[in-house]
Amino acid sequence: MEIARLFQLLASVISFYTMVCFVRILITWIPSAQYSKVGRILSAVCDPYLNLFRRIRFLRIGMFDLSPALALCVLIGASSILGNLAVERSFTLGGLLAIILYLLWSVTSSILGFLIILLIVRLVVLLMRKDSYGSIWDSLDRTLNPIVFRMTSIFTRGSPTPYKNALIFAILTSAGIWIALRLVISILIGICQRLPI
Repeated sequence: MEIARLFQLLASVISFYTMVCFVRILITWIPSAQYSKVGRILSAVCDPYLNLFRRIRFLRIGMFDLSPALALCVLIGASSILGNLAVERSFTLGGLLAIILYLLWSVTSSILGFLIILLIVRLVVLLMRKDSYGSIWDSLDRTLNPIVFRMTSIFTRGSPTPYKNALIFAILTSAGIWIALRLVISILIGICQRLPI
């Protein structure tokens, strides 16, 4: 009984720390708040943990840093595992694998969803405005172009493609990947949950 309370306490502490890290991430978008007293305290408490994930290079896509999403997912996963242990009072390998798969899917789904939104925004702006080139759009294009043209090359085998068509191909490809991965992950999670060990 005492072990269950300990697991529940640890899950609660990790959940609280997750919320603190989330606030820290939001504060980084407001420079004046970031250098306030509260901002400095949150930085001292959260940055050592968040910096572990900032070192992972593939989480940086152009001007976008997706490492905070992975950092929060790891905390949420740890809290879920400990909370599950407190309630179930048992630990199965299948349950652990299901939680890990769910967390991996959460991160992947967030990244793909964010990419799809960026691609749609860029396509809409390109269709609505003839002068859709400027500093912000050029920066976004520098980030998106390697992804867009790599996805487009799957269908066009490297032949030149107008940018609008390339964006449409990339949106459809990303959506297809998202749907297929969601189906595969849900099947795998179901299999893991039924494992007897």
